Amino acid sequence: MRIATSLRVALGSALLLGGVKSQNFELDVVGGSVPGTISLNCHPAIVPFELAAILPATNPGPTPCWWFDGIDPRSLGVGPELFMAGNLWAALMNPDMSVGFPVPAQPSLQGQALYFQAVTFLWWQPTLFDRISNANVVWLANAGTFYDRGGVNFLYDRAFATVLPRSDHRWMLVGGGQGALLAQIARDTTEIYDPLTNSFSLGPLLTTARSMHTSTQLPNGTWLLTGGVNVNNDPQSSCEIYDSALDVFTPVASMATPRMGHTATLLGNGKILVTGGLAAMTTTPTQLSAVHDATNLTELYDPATNTWAPGPNLTTPRAGHFAFTRPDGKVVLGGGISWDTVIIIGWLPAVRRTCDLYDPVLNTMAAAAQMATQRSLVDAVDLGNNRWLLAGGISSVTLTSPGTPTAAAEIYDAVANTWTSVGSMATPRGNHKAWALGGNLFLLAGGANGTILSPVPLSSTEVFSPATNSFTPGPAMNAARAGAAAWNTPQGQVQLFGGGTTGGLISRSTEWYYF
Repeated sequence: MRIATSLRVALGSALLLGGVKSQNFELDVVGGSVPGTISLNCHPAIVPFELAAILPATNPGPTPCWWFDGIDPRSLGVGPELFMAGNLWAALMNPDMSVGFPVPAQPSLQGQALYFQAVTFLWWQPTLFDRISNANVVWLANAGTFYDRGGVNFLYDRAFATVLPRSDHRWMLVGGGQGALLAQIARDTTEIYDPLTNSFSLGPLLTTARSMHTSTQLPNGTWLLTGGVNVNNDPQSSCEIYDSALDVFTPVASMATPRMGHTATLLGNGKILVTGGLAAMTTTPTQLSAVHDATNLTELYDPATNTWAPGPNLTTPRAGHFAFTRPDGKVVLGGGISWDTVIIIGWLPAVRRTCDLYDPVLNTMAAAAQMATQRSLVDAVDLGNNRWLLAGGISSVTLTSPGTPTAAAEIYDAVANTWTSVGSMATPRGNHKAWALGGNLFLLAGGANGTILSPVPLSSTEVFSPATNSFTPGPAMNAARAGAAAWNTPQGQVQLFGGGTTGGLISRSTEWYYF
């Protein structure tokens, strides 16, 4: 009697006859922090009369199924060494099919990988394994630290790229470029990160090179990419959509105004609001001449009709400003680099502390409560409870001081429509990234001080506590990064990609923060 038949008989004693199976079968794995917990979940849930098992491994596959069942031509995506030794984790009649286990605080686990795959059994099927899930992996590293997983690099150095999810359990670095903030050389390439192999490979090409663009998910799950600079460092009006199911980029209607350093926000009505940005990149008589190209124009994209329509003007030109959506659906648009009209010389650069409030129901723009500190090139951090943190950013742009950052921080309260100053960071920084740590703490990572034209990328991080309204030092990154891309991975880490780094270079490196 072959192994498959013996196992099928054993499984049959634990199951009832009958039942209908579900066709799709996915395995999600979350964890990797040392110490911590690894959680595994299969979905859709197993059905009555079905047995599911999770196969662990310390090496990736493929493992031919015919090793266990001579008539099954498929392969497993995990190595066989653990489950052939009896480490087969079964869950009988567990509708949620969820398994979790602790990871001890052992230094030797740093950098190790654990692979998992789920299978189901129905005794009347012709093969031993009925459904086979995707393979998945967690890479282990010390909690509360940044880890580089062996120095894996992507192929092309990039700053100001974006990251998009794919339907194959991988994710993709999109566009970005090499060069200074006001001198980008955009790329039309994408690179796919595969957590199973811990490596990058080339993905589908964009329809045009773009850097400092936006990526916004549409209601149907596709992603809209707008504007950014092209290979000549000129802001562009072109747009395209990425469809993860088809794995292609497709051009769509262009905006009326070329833009880079703009915002793109999904509204409750399914449209996309695009605001401000630089409409050109004037570089004479100085590089700061581009500040005068900041626009106050807005546009609305309707994905149902693939058309753009003018929106209400901002109260002032803004580029490198921030946008977030309040619980009432209104959009706060604040700060940014701008300019003021003056007599004799024509205009002067400025950084705004004013904010606008867009009402999607009335399609109107009005002045909102203004910040205590002018700032640009900074993202709003959602603190929960209808509050957002704004910390750092470029705070001044003059003809003699081309864009210096601030350490000042403040919180916006959407209910009261007020800004409240809080404790400052230890280091002024702009073009940094931020994310929630849990436990009502928030990490602000990297960025740069110096000036816009001569940035000094940082590897330092700071942790903000709303309980004390203050910052404390956080763990250092492995590399200095300004204008990096960031992605919350399905496994539960934050992955950072590229950005400007030490010595005025653009990085090809990536690293992960472990919670």
